[in-house]
Amino acid sequence: MRQLRKDVDAWPLIAYPSTPAEQNVNAILKRLNERMAKVLKDCDGNYRDSGKNDIEGDWERTITVTMTGPRFLSMVAIDSYFCGGPYPDSGTFAMVFDMTTGRPVNWMNLIAKSANASVYSDSNSDGSRVGALIVPALRALTIAHADGECKEAFHNPQAYQLWPDAKSGTLTAEPFDLPHMVAACVDDLKLTPDQARKLGFDETLLSAIAQAHRQFPTVPR
Repeated sequence: MRQLRKDVDAWPLIAYPSTPAEQNVNAILKRLNERMAKVLKDCDGNYRDSGKNDIEGDWERTITVTMTGPRFLSMVAIDSYFCGGPYPDSGTFAMVFDMTTGRPVNWMNLIAKSANASVYSDSNSDGSRVGALIVPALRALTIAHADGECKEAFHNPQAYQLWPDAKSGTLTAEPFDLPHMVAACVDDLKLTPDQARKLGFDETLLSAIAQAHRQFPTVPR
């Protein structure tokens, strides 16, 4: 994995992009890497202003590619950072592309109207816009699995970042934009295709996840 600097992964580009969709993906990821480089510079300045010297420790980012087809490309960045202020923070940033276009997926096109879902968008740790989804049934599942002290922390409505994971064969749903003091005690929901299907997620996505999972042990790593 290429790094922007020590401990900060760069979004990985598609090697030798041969289609317009692949070129679109790389163009988006290049812009995200450029944004992150600027954010690191700003964070370094704030970190120094807070009296620190070793700026290499102010931001860590690990990126994992969670699915490489069919149809969908998914990768997830995990951030841990301290740019001055009262306390360190962390965040997750999922990028899921529809490889028929090379554009980020429109989650509203991948869930039934009966799910009463709606779009939620906000900035993540590096200032990029995050496309999340509000699905009432997901909030109910999270509360059912949460520790007692966490149950009242979830927004109503609660937004979720979503991404497919070929290794586990699941659709991951992570609560988004939670208060700092409770974020650490919340586990992601790992929805099996059957669970996701009952919630109204599209068969195109679920079939792709199932196929990617079946192929995962044979894919070179």
